[in-house]
Amino acid sequence: MVTQLSNDFNIPLLFEGVEKKFEIKYRIPEYYPKTSGGLRDIDEQEWGYLLNSFGCTILNTVKNEHFDAYLLSESSLFVYKNRAILKTCGTTRLLSCLPLLEQYARNAFEGEMIVEYALFTRRNYKYPEKQPTPHSSWEEEKLTLRKHFKNGVDSLIGDVNGDHFYFFMEDNRSPNEEIDKYSTIEVAMTDLCRESMQNFYKNEKFVRESITLSESGITNLLPDEAYIDSLMFNPFGFSLNALFQSSYYTMHITPQKECSYVSYETNRDVNEFDHQVLTRKVVDTFRPLKYTIVEIRSKHFGDFLPSENTQKIEISNHFTLNFYSSM
Repeated sequence: MVTQLSNDFNIPLLFEGVEKKFEIKYRIPEYYPKTSGGLRDIDEQEWGYLLNSFGCTILNTVKNEHFDAYLLSESSLFVYKNRAILKTCGTTRLLSCLPLLEQYARNAFEGEMIVEYALFTRRNYKYPEKQPTPHSSWEEEKLTLRKHFKNGVDSLIGDVNGDHFYFFMEDNRSPNEEIDKYSTIEVAMTDLCRESMQNFYKNEKFVRESITLSESGITNLLPDEAYIDSLMFNPFGFSLNALFQSSYYTMHITPQKECSYVSYETNRDVNEFDHQVLTRKVVDTFRPLKYTIVEIRSKHFGDFLPSENTQKIEISNHFTLNFYSSM
């Protein structure tokens, strides 16, 4: 079954909320003009062309002095001067854009393209049989990535028969190289409370998005000073990007009972807030039956506080990944 949205997007009743995420950072050449914007000089039309090539479109764009945030028909794109984060759901063919992305980066940095690191991650799909090439299997995804990142390492963490998490990373920085601080936290929730999901249907009870943000509890999960760019889809579904200084927050909600899914993510410096309090607030807001927490951090930070269900793995000389599953 497919439902027609008022903005001309088709969304199946059984929708794959689980996102594929690709992040890449380039080394800025020494001769590169400081006044140039790097990847931010790529205009919206060019990003739109790249996104259309693998199955999604730009719905809105907001910017601040640090980065650009694109709200997409399937999740989000964040663009910094020398770093891009692509996060897409559904049946998007995200990795098929890698050749074009390489071309864009080469043009942005005046012919020189040096990858500091590239990172692809995802949870296990709910409907893996519906994923197209190059995402029909983890083996196919790895094969596609190795065509571009020959020195990448990959692994799976979690229960292969339950909730688990895949990663592939190429880190070209030397072990002793000084790097920027890095941390991301992602909470992915399934089998959501039906009462909380009722907020994300555009029916006769819907008034406006600001009320949805308040009544659903989302505003309590973001800094007061954050600039929010959100969209309620018609007839159901919700997406949000929020900009807070140099950090992003992003949320994507699939409320259908048959495939309910919510993701919450931020790359804010983990030392600026209590990550355990935050993740508990996120889970308490949406009341899922099952959830996972993935935290990736550079070694500037201390270890994730242990629990009986937390697993830890070093994914490069600089990054550690922690995985927690509620089941």
